[in-house]
Amino acid sequence: MIRYDLFGFKESDLEKVKSEIETQLEILFTSHESMYKGGIYYRLGDILSENFELQKNIDLLDGEPLEDEFKDFPILLFVNRTIRSEEIVELLTGLNFKSFHLRSTTI
Repeated sequence: MIRYDLFGFKESDLEKVKSEIETQLEILFTSHESMYKGGIYYRLGDILSENFELQKNIDLLDGEPLEDEFKDFPILLFVNRTIRSEEIVELLTGLNFKSFHLRSTTI
């Protein structure tokens, strides 16, 4: 089954979170910029396969959280179209700071 997962991080340093995730998941993000995604954000993969987006939880246009339901988490990781959700959850619990599995949707 394909899943869409959302993780939240209490850490507010995007570069620190990026580095930890890259090490733990053995991936490399590429840097992008969008006012809709909190300025600088990181992405890996394309929309037709497993992909990751790491970004600040803020909309620069209105100053509001992108995910208001999770406003206590300054950084969000979207894991889209994955078939290895359980593995990713387990790997992210090994980070040097707390990560929280906030939401999962199965299609």
